[in-house]
Amino acid sequence: MKKIGILGMGGIGSFVGAKLSKSYKNSNEVEVIFICRDKTKEVINHKGLTLITSQETITANANLTSNNPEEIGLLDVLIVATKSYSLATAISSYKKCIHSKTVIIPLQNGVDAKSIIEHNLDINPTNILEGCIYVASNIEQPGVVKHVGGPGKIFIGNNDELDFKWVEKLLIEGGLDVVYTHNIQEILWKKYLFVSPLAVMTSALHITFGELEESTEYMEILEKMMKEVLSLANKFNITLTHKDIEDSLAMLSKFPYASKTSLQLDIENKKQNNEKYNLLDFVINNGEKFGINVDTYKAMNEKITNK
Repeated sequence: MKKIGILGMGGIGSFVGAKLSKSYKNSNEVEVIFICRDKTKEVINHKGLTLITSQETITANANLTSNNPEEIGLLDVLIVATKSYSLATAISSYKKCIHSKTVIIPLQNGVDAKSIIEHNLDINPTNILEGCIYVASNIEQPGVVKHVGGPGKIFIGNNDELDFKWVEKLLIEGGLDVVYTHNIQEILWKKYLFVSPLAVMTSALHITFGELEESTEYMEILEKMMKEVLSLANKFNITLTHKDIEDSLAMLSKFPYASKTSLQLDIENKKQNNEKYNLLDFVINNGEKFGINVDTYKAMNEKITNK
């Protein structure tokens, strides 16, 4: 029996968890566990998890929904879908669910999730994969999430010779669109090239994806920010090209006009914790460290800070 845990049942975790639990509903070989607390746990235990998509509404029930490590037990796969700022605390809280062969898959918006996990767990780092997902899903209310954009494609991988194709197979059979690769670092940075500038700019200017795309001035600023990320990626030995920037700019049209990033929603809702450090400060801090011009990021930072 394989046990898959999804830690964090927000927009990302609910998208992943609903599909896995639907596909493995009657399985005798796979258990799906939702790891969450408070109102979300209460609602899911009483009414199930609801995922609303353009094609269907899924009401999913896991084999277990809990935040008690003793009750959850040891996991074979742990998908970490918390926000970046919660990653260290969240992973530390569930050390008892992780053994020497547990495969950990972080799906945060950033390029440093694996290193954060390594610093907070005393385990063999070779079982910590890297990952990302292209999806926009918003929490309508506890236990109810709406998929608003993005294909839901997931990339997972590692940079050594170990083979985790079995994890890819497990997740694909669970209804997810997953690709396993040894080129995961480049893919993470390509997503960061899209997500970071977009999240920072829409948050700073208080605009939606559609409002950004229809403005030539805004799109030129977005492209400048992407060039700053490209320069930073090169310092981390990741080669991105202008074609990657063009692809990222074109991706904007695949999202609904009214789409907003999680960073923007958190800032609008005046949440004290948000992904600003991972999506904005990371670029500025490392830009200064490597002597890279990140003036556009700094200008957006001033707008966000002065709100």
